[in-house]
Amino acid sequence: MAAMFPDGSLVVLSGELGAGKTVFVKGLAKGMGLEKDTATSPTFNMVHEYRGERELYHFDLYRLTDRSELVEIGWDDYLERGGVAVVEWGEKAGALLPQKYYLVEIKSLND
Repeated sequence: MAAMFPDGSLVVLSGELGAGKTVFVKGLAKGMGLEKDTATSPTFNMVHEYRGERELYHFDLYRLTDRSELVEIGWDDYLERGGVAVVEWGEKAGALLPQKYYLVEIKSLND
């Protein structure tokens, strides 16, 4: 799927806790030429940057309490850098999301 998301893309991942959002990012990172185990959940840092053949910015907004936190870490700058930005719990960004982005909904079909 990495080829499906051109540089400059924003990919919003939606799904329950434990649905596989970080696993999706690991696969995307591998497809972008990054090391297989490079991507880890940035829950406590809010964003991790990965560089290789292409750049990947991995956000996790699970612990976001105020959208101003995104502004403080340079949300707009990340979106303008030209890499692929992937956001777990992206719905928490609300009005800070641009008009166009890819939405990937991950649902568990059974236990």
